[in-house]
Amino acid sequence: MTNQHTHGEEGHVHGPGCSHDHAPQAPIVRDGAKVGRNDPCLCGSGKKFKKCCG
Repeated sequence: MTNQHTHGEEGHVHGPGCSHDHAPQAPIVRDGAKVGRNDPCLCGSGKKFKKCCG
């Protein structure tokens, strides 16, 4: 498996020999606590998160 990813708008594939610069991305910050897979779903369905919206 290679270390490649696709760049959105043009479908450009990046790999080890990619020749153009990429702006650093800001980290994703979660507002609330992390929801566990077995916790009740936040939508109020009463199902486990993993069986509903997860």
